[in-house]
Amino acid sequence: MFRLESRGGMLVIAVRLARVTGIRRLLAGFMLAALAVTCGAGAGAGELPASPFDQPMIFAIVRSSAANCEPNCPEWIYAEGQIRQETPAAFRKILKRAGGRRLPLILLSPGGNVDAAMEMGRIVRDRRMPVEVGFTRFATCRPRDKGCVGDGVAKGEFRGLAIAEGAFCWSACPLVLAAGAERYSSLLSSTGVHQVTTVYQREKVYFRERYRIVNGEKKVVSRKIISREAAGTTKTTKLPRKTRSLLNAYFKEMGVGRDLIAIMQSTPSNKIRRLKPEELLDLRLVTAIMPDVYLGDPGICMGEKPPAHCILRPEYGVAEATPPAMPVAD
Repeated sequence: MFRLESRGGMLVIAVRLARVTGIRRLLAGFMLAALAVTCGAGAGAGELPASPFDQPMIFAIVRSSAANCEPNCPEWIYAEGQIRQETPAAFRKILKRAGGRRLPLILLSPGGNVDAAMEMGRIVRDRRMPVEVGFTRFATCRPRDKGCVGDGVAKGEFRGLAIAEGAFCWSACPLVLAAGAERYSSLLSSTGVHQVTTVYQREKVYFRERYRIVNGEKKVVSRKIISREAAGTTKTTKLPRKTRSLLNAYFKEMGVGRDLIAIMQSTPSNKIRRLKPEELLDLRLVTAIMPDVYLGDPGICMGEKPPAHCILRPEYGVAEATPPAMPVAD
């Protein structure tokens, strides 16, 4: 069995191996759990900062609340938080809610489950969605707030402003960014990587085994697990071959440079390798670096040919006010 997940912003690879000897109760296997990869952006390597967004990822459909954009404003899907095993299902649910609207994804995440990030990325690529690293400052309540039902066009939708300053995409998050049909970052946001650390967590598994001797050879008749117990851990920064193969295949699928893995492995696991704008472009992790937020900018809807996520709503009046200052996450 092989799977990838994340704990505390780190990629986790779990593998189960087993071996059996010929006694009635016997030690039979090891559980190997491999902890690995988080990311950040900007320039140079720095200490991994604590994240107030280290919670399960939530999604919301947002319409710009900028006072000068109505009746034709950008709308987007906002994703914030840790990418968990259940995240792809939640992503599909919000896409279903969006219906026929071709909305981009604005993303803020400290990372998470790599399997889930790749699954989410393939959904993004299949739908040819644009993706941008950004933050949404909601006009009233936030989706995480208790009792918040939103203040948007439809129940459960929201109004707010997209901003780039302080936004980040780390750990497994760049796997989602890499999948965008168009991929944007700005001079004000962060995207990056660090070294994969593998932590082997050993587990003793005791079996009750029945066997018989046939022509002098032992033949196992039945085997039942009796108990399990932890047996310590060891760490290594050597990237497992299977993990490297999975990442290489995904980056190739998304058209991202394979040099990204080497950059990851060159940065100690307790630091962040903040990628410079030119590195993001050279690696094809983004298709453009913008001075500020782009997909959620109301100015994007003012040209002769506005993009598909500029939604004309003549019945929707001018926004009453600009949202208050950025809230602090719980």
